[in-house]
Amino acid sequence: MEINETRQNDYVVLAPSGRLDSINAPILDRTLSGVIERGDTHLVIDLRKLDYISSIGLSTLLAAAKKIKRADGRIVLAGMNDRVRMIMEISGFTKIFVIFPDVESAVAA
Repeated sequence: MEINETRQNDYVVLAPSGRLDSINAPILDRTLSGVIERGDTHLVIDLRKLDYISSIGLSTLLAAAKKIKRADGRIVLAGMNDRVRMIMEISGFTKIFVIFPDVESAVAA
């Protein structure tokens, strides 16, 4: 898994690619923890290049959301494909996270 990190306005944008499963979730978890620990608490997770997300991947996003909430920050999701969106809907994550069609609208909101 590759995770691209950029900054747009006050937001750090993390864009994982590939599969977010039990093998790759620890990579994203370490990245998210590092970003939060350095004080960046406004995050957009760009899911455009994510092909698949497992329950472990969902748990990783939920753990990051809890850390961000404790730090009075904000984490939003953007740009997910239909397959990832379906998994998010079935698991109820569309009620937990604010989801935008793309990074630009997430940063502007």
